[in-house]
Amino acid sequence: MNIKLNEVPFSARGSYLALGWLESNFHGWGNEQGLFLRSVHGLSGNTADSNSLIARIDVCAEGKKLKATVTATPDQMLVHTDKGQIRIVFDGETTLLFEGTGEDLSMQLDFNPIASGTFNLIEQWQSGERTWYMANVYRTSCRYMMYVQTGAGISEQTWTGETTSAASYTVKAENGRFLFALEEVRDSWKDQGKVYDIDQAQQSVRSDFEDFFKKMPAVPDEYKETAEYASYVNWSSIIAPCGLFKRYAMYMSKNWMSSVWSWDHCFNAIASAYGDPDMAWDQFMVMFDHQTPSGVIPDSINDTILLDNYCKPPIHGWTYHKLAQIMPVTPEQKEEAYEKLSRWSAWWLNYRDPNNDGLCEYTHGNDSGWDNSTAFIETPPMTTPDLAAFMILQMDELASLAQELGRSQEAEDWKYRADQMLDRMLEKLFPDNKPAAIQAFSNEKVENQSLILCLPLILGERLPEQVRASLLERLGMFATEWGYATEAPDSLYYESDGYWRGPIWAPSTMLIVEGLDKCGRHEEAVRTADRFCRMVRKSGCAENFDALTGDGLRDRAYTWTSSVMLVLAHEYLM
Repeated sequence: MNIKLNEVPFSARGSYLALGWLESNFHGWGNEQGLFLRSVHGLSGNTADSNSLIARIDVCAEGKKLKATVTATPDQMLVHTDKGQIRIVFDGETTLLFEGTGEDLSMQLDFNPIASGTFNLIEQWQSGERTWYMANVYRTSCRYMMYVQTGAGISEQTWTGETTSAASYTVKAENGRFLFALEEVRDSWKDQGKVYDIDQAQQSVRSDFEDFFKKMPAVPDEYKETAEYASYVNWSSIIAPCGLFKRYAMYMSKNWMSSVWSWDHCFNAIASAYGDPDMAWDQFMVMFDHQTPSGVIPDSINDTILLDNYCKPPIHGWTYHKLAQIMPVTPEQKEEAYEKLSRWSAWWLNYRDPNNDGLCEYTHGNDSGWDNSTAFIETPPMTTPDLAAFMILQMDELASLAQELGRSQEAEDWKYRADQMLDRMLEKLFPDNKPAAIQAFSNEKVENQSLILCLPLILGERLPEQVRASLLERLGMFATEWGYATEAPDSLYYESDGYWRGPIWAPSTMLIVEGLDKCGRHEEAVRTADRFCRMVRKSGCAENFDALTGDGLRDRAYTWTSSVMLVLAHEYLM
């Protein structure tokens, strides 16, 4: 399997280091085209931030930069030139090994690849007979210890009194070879005296990825290559406990969406559940580690930054139900899930019903996960049927969990709340059996052509037959060759790359597929799942897709896309 390095970064499970090929002036950064080493730690790995750049990597010979082509598989990256090549391999979570082979071959790491690096510095360290150099790259909040095991190293920098206007480290081959180690340092560092073996490191990485891939959901033969690629996207997007993370977590991407958002993680948990229940539980609980006393969970987190201006929809009861169907859930996990989901539901009921109408409201499109959906084209707060549907499912699941845990009265209470919300939803949000978005205080219907109003299909037989029929009829206006657009293609607001105003997304697809199945439209659910999987096979694990062409858009290594592809291929196409 070859990695498309212009779309998917080269990384490994647990690491905050990533390598990628960037086109010139990427995101307006002013960089030259080439190979860059990046950090995905919070302050540096935020969306499309040039502060993520650690160094530009160039291969040289006879003092000149060489034209290079780069290829990668999960276990190694190869930088090819006409004078030799460099092999790059992860050795554990924090170390990269670089092996150069070729006479007079050298490799340069430029730690100021765009402009002068504020407070950057390269320091020499002596450890017995071993000489190390530390690159303190302030913009990434990290330091990088460098050691030449075979070959020779040269540090060059222009010191201004408090920073460097230029800082680079060059590794040169001796007798046609060099072996160089770069180790990320967040806290304290001490030379462990390790002798590096790049072949052994590569075998370890290969075995780790193969073991991970075996734990992913089984898929039909026609999608096995796509599943392997999707599995790499997931595996390589995992980061180790650090800072705010107390457990291994799967980022949405190690490209530019280097955080965990509080509904994205649910789909990654489901994909992990088939073969790795512990990993699945970690992904499910990662946001609940930061649940506040009021019951809310963050909008997003990474190892450094927690954002809570907004939140994401309460799909967690639906997620727990799926997890419990797929994997064994221990009594302790049931207790934990019940406590977390109870507080999360209570938060919505207590703090997100500002007009006291018995239904919860979104304060912004961001709360729904459909940031700029036309359902929010009028000023929020907005009452929408998808939120009511998620709350009904979550309270139904809490009723079942309470019964399992011997809390009969609490089970009755949750069931009553779920039924009350269903009645209120049907009364207010389905006039004439058709779904509507309502401005919370004016009670005016917000005209829109957003797919979000079809998500209550997920309730299945909980809905009256006339309502199901109305939702299924409405669904037709979003149908394309590749699935269901998030805005009707004939809408005045439709945009091919309009985020939630047109493109096809993984979460909406999975929820619609399950809704179709619950409403007795199994064959249509299968067709929709197949269309999505074909689209991923064609265009990769993009953040979202052009609804009319199936082409990938935005971040091209997005884990909820890879996870949903794996789950749909397994559940509907096997």
